[in-house]
Amino acid sequence: MKATSSFYLIILLVSFKFTAAAQQNKPIDTAFKPKIGSFDVGYSYSPFTVNHKSMNIQQVNASINLPLINNFKDGKLDFLLAGLSYSGLTLSGTGQTFGGTEFYSVSVPITFQKSFFQKYALLISAIPTLSSDLKDVSGDDISYSAFAMLKIRSSKNFSYAIGAGYSRQFFGSILIPVIGIDWQISEKLSLSGTLPVSEKLKYQLSDKSILGFSSDFGIGGGSYRLSKKTGSNYLQVQQYKNTLFYNYQLAKNFSVQISGGYNFVQKLDLYNKDQKVNWAPFNDLSKRVPLAELKKTGFTVESGISYRF
Repeated sequence: MKATSSFYLIILLVSFKFTAAAQQNKPIDTAFKPKIGSFDVGYSYSPFTVNHKSMNIQQVNASINLPLINNFKDGKLDFLLAGLSYSGLTLSGTGQTFGGTEFYSVSVPITFQKSFFQKYALLISAIPTLSSDLKDVSGDDISYSAFAMLKIRSSKNFSYAIGAGYSRQFFGSILIPVIGIDWQISEKLSLSGTLPVSEKLKYQLSDKSILGFSSDFGIGGGSYRLSKKTGSNYLQVQQYKNTLFYNYQLAKNFSVQISGGYNFVQKLDLYNKDQKVNWAPFNDLSKRVPLAELKKTGFTVESGISYRF
């Protein structure tokens, strides 16, 4: 599940991976424009059993990122991406324990990159997000995320980035250092990701097929504000997982992916609106006292469709 508090890092992964690949694999051509625009749709299903009762967490995600600026000249890439992302979360079998069963988030990410030579680039992004049960929408439903990273291409096969990300959620503020990597280990094997949040190891089976392993460790998880009728409390959802995935390119720039794995951490927590921490992870989020809590590990399956332009 793509948690809302980690959404800015997902955008980083998309922009970092594709722009790095474009700079490494394409000849220097002022007319060339790397495909940094994207459209993605995905679905995840995580079933589990509590006290002999079947439950599950489902999520539908859709996002589009449009390149308003996309300039590639003398090996340097400058771009401005504007996007829109939607996520719908459904809880099944939990009843009204967590204040409802349907939750939503809508984000509007803006990402800018400026290259200062072929070797260096600065990447900045800001993402306001509306995240709630949508029963009484107000400014209280808005959270904010931002990040800044310096990207460094050290060789033809290796690039990395260093920076920091900030997110203001309903449970408080998150500030974490992040390190991005894009390493072409061999002709068929590559490693990419953003530490400590998400990493992917991929093996190129053929021109159209990729087999891989991924780890996702969202910091803090996603949070959703509930309506005033429930006291304006908030739900926090955390799923940390390892998965195996298979990606197949159906046509030029168009691919599908299926994956399966295990949520080694899976938590649902309902908190009073006043249960907050000043800064995470420097202050312990576990000091909060939930109104209701569910902890259960379990398997997860996912599918997705992607288009790059």
